[in-house]
Amino acid sequence: MKSKEAVFEALHEGKNLISSITGLQYSLINNILHTRNSERGDSNQSELNFYHPPSWLNLRIIEDKSTNL
Repeated sequence: MKSKEAVFEALHEGKNLISSITGLQYSLINNILHTRNSERGDSNQSELNFYHPPSWLNLRIIEDKSTNL
């Protein structure tokens, strides 16, 4: 993503993000950032911070699978 503001905007819009480096998925649940390792994994509260560009530069929005039919 281009900026941490873009990350926050996407999360607040209900979008899920994925790291192109680690494969971790990020979502906002009850206004708390959560991560999970895969589609089947449980979400855990994330410790990701946005103090440095690498923490948001490798994130991208996960495309909705239902629109890719």
